[in-house]
Amino acid sequence: MANTKRINQVLEGLGYEAKEGKSIVVSYAPVNLSDRLVKLLWNNFFSLSFCKDSIVLLPFSHTGWADVKKEVALELPYDSILGVQVTEAGLNYRIDIRFEDEVISLMAQQAELSALRNSGVYSLEDWTFINNWHAKNLQGTLEALKELGNK
Repeated sequence: MANTKRINQVLEGLGYEAKEGKSIVVSYAPVNLSDRLVKLLWNNFFSLSFCKDSIVLLPFSHTGWADVKKEVALELPYDSILGVQVTEAGLNYRIDIRFEDEVISLMAQQAELSALRNSGVYSLEDWTFINNWHAKNLQGTLEALKELGNK
């Protein structure tokens, strides 16, 4: 299970220092309606974590019980981020992170229904099935992302 202790252990093992309460579950945003339909059936999810010098995405494993892989899918150094826009998109939040020559678009599921969605399954803090770190961390992490966009 990828609880906050596990996420932080994996990040530390990879040489990162995670910030407390600044991790959420994300996926890449669909590029069009066809991609959206495909992602309803099969989607890759990541733990997005604020670390000391960068945002780090760890991929979730498709085997086992919602664990993260011991590998970095993407590292986004703070000093390379030019802007961040967070918008509500249906039952999700769309996160557009702008760099000099590209935009990376992510989706984060809203907290209210996360216990019934993938973000809740991937972010169980314990076996109660109601305590998930994605829901607990979502608003603070979205605010931190918005602040990056206000540099």
